Amino acid sequence: MERLYQYDVVVVGGGTAGVSAAVGAAKTGAKTLLIERNAYLGGEATHSGVSAFCGFFTCGENPIRVVEGVGQLVLNEMEALGPTVDYVISATGNRNINFQPEYLKCAMDNLLEKESVDYFLHTHVISAKMENGSIESIQCADDEGSFTVTAKTFVDASGDANLSHLAGAKLVWGGEDGCPQAATLPFRLSGVDTNCDMSPAAVERAVVKAKEAGIPNLTKEKGFILKKEDSDIVCVLLPSVIPEGLTAADLTSMERETRKQVLSYVKALKTYMPGMERAELAVIGPSIGFRETRKLVGKETITVDDVLTRKKCPDSVARGGWKPEIHKDVNKMATYLEVKEGSYFDIPLGALQSENIENLYGAGRMISSDEAAFAAVRVMGTCFATGHAAGVAAACQALDGTVDVKHVQEVLKKQGALV
Repeated sequence: MERLYQYDVVVVGGGTAGVSAAVGAAKTGAKTLLIERNAYLGGEATHSGVSAFCGFFTCGENPIRVVEGVGQLVLNEMEALGPTVDYVISATGNRNINFQPEYLKCAMDNLLEKESVDYFLHTHVISAKMENGSIESIQCADDEGSFTVTAKTFVDASGDANLSHLAGAKLVWGGEDGCPQAATLPFRLSGVDTNCDMSPAAVERAVVKAKEAGIPNLTKEKGFILKKEDSDIVCVLLPSVIPEGLTAADLTSMERETRKQVLSYVKALKTYMPGMERAELAVIGPSIGFRETRKLVGKETITVDDVLTRKKCPDSVARGGWKPEIHKDVNKMATYLEVKEGSYFDIPLGALQSENIENLYGAGRMISSDEAAFAAVRVMGTCFATGHAAGVAAACQALDGTVDVKHVQEVLKKQGALV
């Protein structure tokens, strides 16, 4: 028997943006379904092990909070599970929120259950049916076969614009040169003496020595090691490649290459970095983390000038506090474009709306932006904010038949978002 599910709003992708979109839509009164292809929620935060939320605060000294709303609800759920988050000043001098990824999976489960959001894990979207310039339904697959989901509006929070790609939305690949930013496979080490110097400079000294000693498969020499207070487990952000595509062959090649790098970095750090002598490899990934692949072409596009001048706009639905952090060379750390400390830029609704599909919204790292602006909006703190906004806008359109930015702003403010 064919399975058919009917909803007001369907969100594809259960990372920070997708969870925020689903909760925002449900709080607005829409019957909402979230679809996630992995066995758990969290996106890059859990299946790529990126255990720091950047972008909840503005950059530099005297940081101010720019993300609340659903992002704060997730932090509340984390804190209810115990001491699972830390507010820290990173090696770059910015205020971040470090967290334990395994608890994040449970916190997001708890939040979606509390907010009465339906969600399907282990589910792949395989096609989209179009009607008069809108998505009418999507075809999904699980281990029992295929099924159909209809909705009035859709939010693509897949990171790689997978739904948008299947629906024929206008997209771009990478930056202006057609080349995306580097992808990184984080890994975790246990048994680390974190009282030792874990700075990027210390990492560089160790990796340079390892390269000189002939250890193969080492790319980036300087990178971040994320640590938690009173813990001997750290997350290492070093193995990197430039994505060339998203086919099974492309993904297999990237995962295989970066896992080779992980083993070499473990050897290099254990041998040449003080405090790592007794370290053990605890977790790889489990999946490579992408910064940039496909991006939506929206009704508006955020530009680098908008980010650097901290532009404000009347149709803002979210705030971005991060600065452009550009990873274009797998052998080097990011290039940063500096911004005024304590400042933020507005993210307009049009950057979340597909230019050519009327009932499709984008959220997270695939929103409409030029290359350098994208390097500021892609961080997970900002993804919470754009996801929340996309979910509320999609719900308003589904329930009212239209979307008015003033109404979206009012709903977001009622739900605790900073607009």
